[in-house]
Amino acid sequence: MHILILPSWYPHFKGDISGSFFREQALALYKWNHKVGVIYPQIRSLRNIRSIFTQPYGCQSENDDGLWTLRWYGINFFPKLPQLAKKYWINCGLKLFEEYIQRNGKPDVIHVHSLLNAGYLALEINKKYNIPYVITEHSSAFARGLVSNHLITDLSDVLANSSKCIAVSKKFCQYLEQTFTGTVWSYIPNIVNEAFLQEVIYPKSLDFELINICFLTKNKKVDLLVHAFAKVLMQKPSLRLKIGGDGPERLYLESLVKELKISHAVTFLGLLSREQVKSEINKASAFVLASEYETFGVVVVEALALGKPVVATRCGGPESIIEPEVGYLVENNSIDAMAATILKLHDNYNDFKTENVREYCKNNFSEQAVVNKLSQIYQNSLNIEQSYESI
Repeated sequence: MHILILPSWYPHFKGDISGSFFREQALALYKWNHKVGVIYPQIRSLRNIRSIFTQPYGCQSENDDGLWTLRWYGINFFPKLPQLAKKYWINCGLKLFEEYIQRNGKPDVIHVHSLLNAGYLALEINKKYNIPYVITEHSSAFARGLVSNHLITDLSDVLANSSKCIAVSKKFCQYLEQTFTGTVWSYIPNIVNEAFLQEVIYPKSLDFELINICFLTKNKKVDLLVHAFAKVLMQKPSLRLKIGGDGPERLYLESLVKELKISHAVTFLGLLSREQVKSEINKASAFVLASEYETFGVVVVEALALGKPVVATRCGGPESIIEPEVGYLVENNSIDAMAATILKLHDNYNDFKTENVREYCKNNFSEQAVVNKLSQIYQNSLNIEQSYESI
């Protein structure tokens, strides 16, 4: 089939982590013999004054490992007028779509990644060209109460005209069904990057090293992890913790580590590329996620692909990922529960066989596993559209 991907955000360059799972899913579809393209209005902020003079404008194309990608470079001149900003984003997207079909023909189906703003664009294309679209929602903003009731009402037409609504965890499906009355959501996970499944796994080290990688914000609850680790360290003084990533909480977390007098056991790795993420997880013994809310948890699946057991909070996404044979789930917002579960993992570490953890990941989150599910949904969307046309 010919599939056009409409993401609401997208990597600005190879190695950019933002929206990388959209790109990887698109590349997987291409790899498994679909014709795939991407269009993305890459709108810059006015705050970046220098970019006004140094960055490109208008439509530019690139061949991304066989994935035909069109971007519209522009500037959001209406940061305090969201309706105008939305209209500008959609208009840029429509220009991209016109350019795309001139070069590649009409797609059979459109796949929207996250409703705001790509859902609006898909609806406009559907009205004009009668091309079916499916939606995968990723944004935790819905579950964290950051989307206004006005926007939720405004999105009802987008959802009503979608052939299929998908979310990246079972709990997120339930939440979206409650938020958008009358909608039905299906669970399909994100794909794990095939490079993680193909990487040679390092032998288990005698030293027990935990790793956490995330954007260092309050939602990630890395401070809770640090407090829990300090408790664990009193019983297991040889343990080590690495924290990868950067963000607004980093300075606070570094001062917290000093205050707790555990600087000798905690290392801050800073911002990591995808290759560095892979290498650092590979060197670790286990991965720990302490977030308050996650719609999925891509880095959790990447850790499983490298054969690492995981401790993760019951924060939405991990409940659809972690089974007893690959790790432990722990209650949210509890330092004591996190500390106890880390100790449990340490004491039962040899029960988790590296090859079994990787095989579980492959069976559930590999390219082939996810693409097979998506292909069936695309085919069903086409069948529905064709049945309407025959009436």
